[in-house]
Amino acid sequence: CVGETACGKSSLLDSLFNTRLDSTPATHENARVYLRKSTYDLFEREIRLKLTVVETAGFGDQINKDDSFKIIGDFIDEQF
Repeated sequence: CVGETACGKSSLLDSLFNTRLDSTPATHENARVYLRKSTYDLFEREIRLKLTVVETAGFGDQINKDDSFKIIGDFIDEQF
């Protein structure tokens, strides 16, 4: 889930997993996109879920947005 700062990404994830995931609020003052990776162990009845969330702090906040997606695409490529 990628989007601009304060558009509701964290609220969506909190609602989907019925929990409050710890996340650091980002400001609109980032000069570039920063990725922050967090892993959570969630339990629902007898089901264990290991959830990894990668926050995209600063995405879409720059005046020139041409390279905003590049760091995200590079991260996804590195995972495979």
